[in-house]
Amino acid sequence: MAPHSGKDSSFPDDAHVPRSRSALTLPGLAGAMTVALALASCGGSGSGASGNGSVEDTTSAPMAASASQSADSPQVASDTAVTPAAPVTPTTPVNPINPVNPVNPDTPASDATGGATPAAPGFPVGTTTTDSALPPEPTLPAASQICATLNANLTAQPNGLLPDSADAANTAPDTSRIQAALTSCANTASTGLATNKAVRLIAGPGGANAFLSGPLNLPSGVTLWIDGGVTLFASRDPRQYDKTKGTASCGLITSSDNGCNALITAAKTSNSAVMGDGVIDGRGGSPLVSSIPGDPALLKRPDGTAMSWWDIGWQANVVQNASQNNPRLIQINNGRNFTLYRITLQNAPKFHVVPSGTDGFVAWGVKIFTPTAAYESMTNYLGAPYSTLNAKNTDGIDPASSGPITSNPGNPGKLAGDASNILIAYTSIRTGDDNIAIKGGTGAVNGRTYNVTIAHSHFYEGHGMSIGSEFAGSDNGTANADVTAVDGVYPSVSNVNVYDLVMDGTDNGLRIKSDWSRSGLIANINYRNVCIRTAAPTASLSPQALIFSPYYSPTTNAGLYPNFRNINLDGIRIVNASGYTFQGFNTASPILAGKGWSAGTSGLPNPPVVNPLQITLNNVVADVAPASITAADAQIAVGVGGTNLPLQGLGNSVTLTQSASGAANPPVDCSLAFVPFPGSLGARAAH
Repeated sequence: MAPHSGKDSSFPDDAHVPRSRSALTLPGLAGAMTVALALASCGGSGSGASGNGSVEDTTSAPMAASASQSADSPQVASDTAVTPAAPVTPTTPVNPINPVNPVNPDTPASDATGGATPAAPGFPVGTTTTDSALPPEPTLPAASQICATLNANLTAQPNGLLPDSADAANTAPDTSRIQAALTSCANTASTGLATNKAVRLIAGPGGANAFLSGPLNLPSGVTLWIDGGVTLFASRDPRQYDKTKGTASCGLITSSDNGCNALITAAKTSNSAVMGDGVIDGRGGSPLVSSIPGDPALLKRPDGTAMSWWDIGWQANVVQNASQNNPRLIQINNGRNFTLYRITLQNAPKFHVVPSGTDGFVAWGVKIFTPTAAYESMTNYLGAPYSTLNAKNTDGIDPASSGPITSNPGNPGKLAGDASNILIAYTSIRTGDDNIAIKGGTGAVNGRTYNVTIAHSHFYEGHGMSIGSEFAGSDNGTANADVTAVDGVYPSVSNVNVYDLVMDGTDNGLRIKSDWSRSGLIANINYRNVCIRTAAPTASLSPQALIFSPYYSPTTNAGLYPNFRNINLDGIRIVNASGYTFQGFNTASPILAGKGWSAGTSGLPNPPVVNPLQITLNNVVADVAPASITAADAQIAVGVGGTNLPLQGLGNSVTLTQSASGAANPPVDCSLAFVPFPGSLGARAAH
């Protein structure tokens, strides 16, 4: 799959819309360390864990970003010197199953240590169940909060899909009654979830368990509660999602992608929520239908049948190098305190969740799984089975800043478009693009993104834990009490803390991506206690566990130069062979002379602009020798916990600084990290 021009396949140009909460405080972290030598063995700073797997993560710490040259991964390393795979000689690779005996996992600890007391294992990644550093877990509404209860009238098939007959007469039969209930329960006086009113979707008589709806607007103070065993299906009629009724704009391939309303939109609201043990299904792989007889705007497959949303995504991004107009599942615009709790989201036509310009967003215990098994047994318009490889742009959760706004009743006094105070905890995400992508606007006029915590989560297939590609938003340089300036510059994205994360089968691990058309300063990014097992390489896929690159996609120079500062990795373990990229930005880089790059009217600055990557690695361990390492314009500091990555001899533009060695702690423990997606992987994924 080839990337499409300068567009970010995980967050296109309609990111200029939506913002803000203040109760979440995110731990800050150490500043960047300068750089100059050497290679240390494993070890680390160590995080205490209780015997029951519960831990308090109250300090921030370092970690990294990663990617691969997959569908949305433009050139990263092909134009720079690559260090071939080499054995990790300074330190014996540690076996992830038996850290006591790294060579032979079947040898008992006493044999491996000559009878000595075995070393204590490192932090047990992926096992934490409680964390007192986080706010309290959300709760479902009390019975007294229920404002309206709606019974299902439709019944899903055993494979989890709706039968064609469900929308034969009406392509969105439940829209009106769900919207009427939501509107009647609007509650602007709510001060939080405990005072919200709830609209509850429940099973109906005769085994009915499904609702079918077009776009819904979720008001302030309302919780949409979907019962376990009940699914809210999205209409597959593009005319339901058109921005202007009577003018076809959704389900089309055009130069921009702002033609669709989302299935659920919360615009300028406060204290809205979607929760419950039910499912929201976007039906991304189903053939589209239209409520307009003979609709000329309905795109067709070569055989004359209608395309699906995912067909349109592939045709637009990969074949035509254009943009798909597909609806998102949940869009939050410029509001405060939005909560997702325990809900399962699947088969989105495009992004699953975008909190844009929002202050206070919580996703707790959420499951995102796309495509489900029922769709993986079907084929797209090219005859290939649906998979995470061709369900394009189906990002999991993309927190993002927005453009400036002039009025915002749901968030008074906060008008810069900031995305702030964001918590994603205990989530499981498998999807066809970024599992999570944190974004910060395409121009300086956009707001900033800050105070983001991602904790105790599992990622499966997808493009990994990403930041970018756009982070140019700085509210035109306006000071912000929640954002710390770096050398007098306020970063676009800052104070991001990712900890206790498992990535299993992602083609990228920890990743920061951008380019000179949509970037700026990103600082104080901290990753701690992470286990990574990347996808297996293929002829078209070269997984990268850690990838920090300012050369995301060939674009025209807009003078928005990437600058990655204070990037900290602490307690990171990669258990299989993978690539690694550590690149700072340099306008004299030969990469910028490659195909697709253009200096445009901005030209090439003289002297060149050089923004070295400033990154700290502490207790960063690869169990298997890297498949490749690419580095340029980087200042790499190795903490007292060390790393066994072979970082010497990477070129004159890379400096390496080794801290004085300290007490070596063991690598983080990944022995219990890699578990199946919670619940069934069938049609009702994650139940």
